[in-house]
Amino acid sequence: MEDKDLTLDFLNVTVAHLMADIDKMEDYNNAFLHEEILSGQIERLFLTASLLGSLLNKFKEVSK
Repeated sequence: MEDKDLTLDFLNVTVAHLMADIDKMEDYNNAFLHEEILSGQIERLFLTASLLGSLLNKFKEVSK
């Protein structure tokens, strides 16, 4: 396996973990705070993770 492939695998796992963390933050916010305290931060994190995932997918397509 090439270094490029290892880097792409690492980035895929990183984005997946970020998305899972966002889900946990939403659950925590809804269950314990019963407020919209974290909603702005969660929204920004979700947008960032989505953009990273999209860029990663485009990079993989170009790298083939």
